[in-house]
Amino acid sequence: MKYVFILKAVFHSISHRKFSVFTSIFAISAAFAFLAAIGCISFGLAATAVNSSLSFPLVVGPAGASDTTLVMSTLFNTDKPSGTLDYEVAEKLAKDERVSAVFPIARSDSYQGVPITGVESAYINEIARGFSEIGDDIEAHDIFGENGRKCAVLGAKTAARYEMKVGDTFFGSHGSVGDEEAHMHDFEYTVCAVMKAVNGPEDFAIFTNLKSVWDIHKYSHHHGENEEHEHHHETAEMHCVHDMCVEVGNKHHAERKITAVLVKTKNPVFTAALEREYSENGFTSATDTGRTVRKLLTYMNKAEKAAGFFSYGTLFLVMILVFVTILTSINERKREMALMRTLGIGRFPISLMIFLELFIISIAGIVIGTLGGHALLAFCKPAIDFELGINLEPFFFTEVEIRGIILTLAAGIFLSTAAMIKIYRTNLVEEIARE
Repeated sequence: MKYVFILKAVFHSISHRKFSVFTSIFAISAAFAFLAAIGCISFGLAATAVNSSLSFPLVVGPAGASDTTLVMSTLFNTDKPSGTLDYEVAEKLAKDERVSAVFPIARSDSYQGVPITGVESAYINEIARGFSEIGDDIEAHDIFGENGRKCAVLGAKTAARYEMKVGDTFFGSHGSVGDEEAHMHDFEYTVCAVMKAVNGPEDFAIFTNLKSVWDIHKYSHHHGENEEHEHHHETAEMHCVHDMCVEVGNKHHAERKITAVLVKTKNPVFTAALEREYSENGFTSATDTGRTVRKLLTYMNKAEKAAGFFSYGTLFLVMILVFVTILTSINERKREMALMRTLGIGRFPISLMIFLELFIISIAGIVIGTLGGHALLAFCKPAIDFELGINLEPFFFTEVEIRGIILTLAAGIFLSTAAMIKIYRTNLVEEIARE
């Protein structure tokens, strides 16, 4: 009966200190919501990166390209290609018995900041999970066939962001995304298909026929032949980096140039062998995408840990604030607790009441913050998917979050016990009498 009275007293005290209790619970909840966001977004980024790396075990690019540049410019479309290589490299790889499939790509143009990547139909067949829209005269299995010379296939997020649909036309800007030298081409693309969402970087891309990329730059180079020789020579040097062409004498001749080859190998041993061969020949560079992505994830994990430690520090400060609030409340309620002592309630039940107050506030903050944080992530999932392309799992509990719960519970128990001991050692009746 005595402990039932203590519980009633605890909730009575909490209900009469609504503002301070609400502030304490809100502070703890906010910190846990931040932890939930850190964990889920980091996990989503890692899952997206790993899934992308599994699709194409090897990337072959021009000589001198770093591993990170090869992966970021091909799988994630977030970096500029470091140069070009001959299409014959892809043809040679396709004939290699260790290779199951090759996918040459050519990046040089963009539309509204979205990279336009030249690929073959096989690549679309590899990455697409179907089409939400497709033109009547377009065959899904050979999307860049006879009728797909100027065809553009849009990722789901790109189509939604720019409200584009099958039949719409647009013009690309020459140069990679963010290139200061970018200028508009007069080559008109027609949207012939929109892919269903794949929850990856492909959702934020535009794909066109690899041959049309060669046509665009061949046309661009013919168009510039009437300019003065000196200016023509200057642009020739730039075009050799960004355009699919080379300089022969004082004239440009469009060649079959690509920026990289995505390779599917038959097993990891072949991946390692091909990486070594195509990195040591002096003409190309190659990288094992799985290993490179693991390196990137290592850096991401460091950032996650740093953010986690910041959150843990915030939680600890919040718990100290709650502890101070409880101690302030104790000083204000000395008369009430002294009256309880005179009614025959012992020191332990009274000190237990203080322990329960602080512990209940801690538990409430953890529960509300954890559930509220994940609910908020679920609510924001469409926006996060749309803006960041992260395949978010809003109700996945990560290590950083679980560790935060354990540390907060430990801190709550420690501080609650400290407050409990302080009250237990205090002679409340004598203190009230002295006052």
